[in-house]
Amino acid sequence: MPQCAQMEESDLIRLIAADMDGTLLDSRKRLPENFPALMEALSTRDILFVPASGRSYLSLMSHFDRYKSRMGFVCDNGCSVYLGEEPLRMAQIPVSELRRILDLAFAMGGMYPGLCGQKGFYVQHRDESFLELVGRYFPGYVLVDSLYDILEDDIYCKVSCSDRVDVDTHGLVGFSCLTDRYDLLPSGETWLDIAPKGENKGRALRFLMEKLGVAPDETMVFIDYVNDMSLIGVCDNVYAMKNGHPDIKAAANYVTEKTNDENGVVYTISKVLGLGL
Repeated sequence: MPQCAQMEESDLIRLIAADMDGTLLDSRKRLPENFPALMEALSTRDILFVPASGRSYLSLMSHFDRYKSRMGFVCDNGCSVYLGEEPLRMAQIPVSELRRILDLAFAMGGMYPGLCGQKGFYVQHRDESFLELVGRYFPGYVLVDSLYDILEDDIYCKVSCSDRVDVDTHGLVGFSCLTDRYDLLPSGETWLDIAPKGENKGRALRFLMEKLGVAPDETMVFIDYVNDMSLIGVCDNVYAMKNGHPDIKAAANYVTEKTNDENGVVYTISKVLGLGL
């Protein structure tokens, strides 16, 4: 199994990317208490911190607005990339394809889709438990009468569906006809993301690294779930969380000593870089 507890202390790191849910955030969806101190320490060393998440840019701002000028962002499971407030890259699903995806979702039953756009995240279902879940991951979401009515009002890079039945036996099966052109990405709890084929976190992070001239051995990545698998191999220092999926832990270079609820990301960064946090 190609993993060990910890890489050696390094002064060579220039970019650190971390998944959000199950990785950087604890089980209550909170940033570590010492995250501000981490950002200050990374800034003094000119190290860029990059959340790599299924969440949209607008959603990530609920956590990182105060730090955004010093950060990069891999959003929407890699379908969009930002440097600070500047959008660098965004995938786009054609309107005709969005209609096709929505038709499948509504015909399937038990599937609550949302459209991930440049201006916001849009949903039409009004089920209270669904809206609570949406609010947790997409604060500031937009509730509309019909998703079909807004298909030409924004640029959409991804469709995120809450599967109220079961992602593995329901959503992945029902959307299987899309796999020639789209990737189907389970994203924790009930979520299933439908993204243009090849638009994933790994491709997006590689794009950002090349844009900034950052080498694989100058990059650290923290991940926990199967939708992060595309990040394996992008750099030389991939850490699976102690609480991560077994397949992720088997594939990563390292496994953290602590879980997301034990501040595993900041603890590991501090130990590797000698920050003393």
